[in-house]
Amino acid sequence: MKRICIILSVLLLALVSRGESPFNIGVKYGLNSSTMMTNFEELIEHPVNEEAITGYHVGAYGRLNLGRIYIQPEIYFNKKGGNILPISMENSMLPSISFKYETLDVPLLLGVNLINRDLLKLRLNAGPVFSFITANNFKEEVSYFNINDFSSNYMAVQFGAGIDFWFVTLDARVEQGANIIKDSSSYKARNRIYLLSVGIKLF
Repeated sequence: MKRICIILSVLLLALVSRGESPFNIGVKYGLNSSTMMTNFEELIEHPVNEEAITGYHVGAYGRLNLGRIYIQPEIYFNKKGGNILPISMENSMLPSISFKYETLDVPLLLGVNLINRDLLKLRLNAGPVFSFITANNFKEEVSYFNINDFSSNYMAVQFGAGIDFWFVTLDARVEQGANIIKDSSSYKARNRIYLLSVGIKLF
């Protein structure tokens, strides 16, 4: 046990003593609350509730440090979606609609360090996200559209803030997605996602 403590102490001192690297790589994991924003209420002429679902994301990030400015590409798997629940009305037979799908997300963020210390950083960032649908569980319970109406990839925008303390990173972001139903359809469905993640800077 004493030997392990000595080794850990040496590693921690080495991390503290080295300066800020121009490029960092790390891993991250987080939870997200995802809601599908649609125009279904207008088109089916029936009130609906847009219900959020909880998912998770896991992946890796890189960071190119340019003083107070940084560029941060990421790649991670994400589970997202949402439920559309028609509000009960007399003689209403409209079913609920469930959007649940998995994506490979590739954000490219531009950020600024409001606080830029070796052991503490307070960050703001924003940028585009390229999402590729890898699996889906769209329930085809309605005749409005079918599985072929959905895009296999789409773009979104993320913005948020983060804190780095030593080698631990915390991020809170909002993502607004583009329409995942193809433009040939009059129906629109866009994901709005709130993401909270924790990461470990490997070097």
